Amino acid sequence: MAKQKLYALGIDLGGTKTLAAVVDVQSGEVIASTRKRTRAERGPDFVSQRTIELATTAIRDANLSGDDTLVAIGVGAAGMIDRQNGVIIDAPNLGVRNMQLGQILQKQFNVPVAVGNDVEVAARGEFLYGSGRGYSNFICVFVGTGIGSGIVQDGHLYTGNTGTAGEIGHMVIQAGGRICGCGGRGCLEAYASRTAITRAIMAEIHHGRPSVLADDAQRQLKQGETIIRSGILADAIRKKDELTIEMVEEAANYLGIALGSIINVYNPESVILGGGVIEAIDLLFETAVHRARTVALATPAHRTPIHKAKLGDFSGVVGAACMGAAAAGYQIEAEEQDLGKNNKK
Repeated sequence: MAKQKLYALGIDLGGTKTLAAVVDVQSGEVIASTRKRTRAERGPDFVSQRTIELATTAIRDANLSGDDTLVAIGVGAAGMIDRQNGVIIDAPNLGVRNMQLGQILQKQFNVPVAVGNDVEVAARGEFLYGSGRGYSNFICVFVGTGIGSGIVQDGHLYTGNTGTAGEIGHMVIQAGGRICGCGGRGCLEAYASRTAITRAIMAEIHHGRPSVLADDAQRQLKQGETIIRSGILADAIRKKDELTIEMVEEAANYLGIALGSIINVYNPESVILGGGVIEAIDLLFETAVHRARTVALATPAHRTPIHKAKLGDFSGVVGAACMGAAAAGYQIEAEEQDLGKNNKK
């Protein structure tokens, strides 16, 4: 007799885009997905309504029937999270504070909801079905609107004393440097995120530097976009645009310095890099890896593999869906490795 499938909805709520997907959590297969710009500048109410809209569309498109029902929702959101209560405490890149997202979604869809940090749940996805398989101790770093990381330690997600472990984007790499969205100065996120790359490029264009991005970027920003899309940056690099290459390499070197420092401090079995910028721009990935290996101590530098996230854009939604199902008490077969293996139903 065919085994009943187990479906959950995963939502990746990022500063630039929101992606929702129905996932078969026993296989990691994405059944249906949809995405839209988050439009965080329009305020918290808009963000919550857009999340509901995308969730509704993904569930409809999955066309579940018979015994194949949705058992839970999991959300990975870019910011500090109260996991127990499903609250986004503070998310500068989303422009929200104290958003009761778990409660909002539970009321709307009447299924259990779990909320975690976006890169934390992406690390879960990679651990279960991606580049993290076979490793018990690794760091997963995602570069997008901001920069965050998830830590897997002894087969379990490590969130730290206050639940904020992994905030690599707020590692200070330049004392007294550029101001960051968190209010601090000199954070990695202010130098190596897509937001930082955009600001650096636009500042140079404003001061007269020639670039193939001048017209497209200006038009995009006038239309309400706050950062240049990764695909546009990648296209400029393919066209050998000197300014874009220079700014991307600068960002990649800062990222590599941070990664090399993490390798020295944590000595992980592996480092996994993901996010829209990493996916789209090989130059950034390759430069960051090279810099990391020059910064890290010789032995760990040569013995620590650095991979791209295997699940790509779906790392977050797959991890979020699995988190939701596990929090609701369902056993995820892949989690028998270690992660969440005590959640049974």
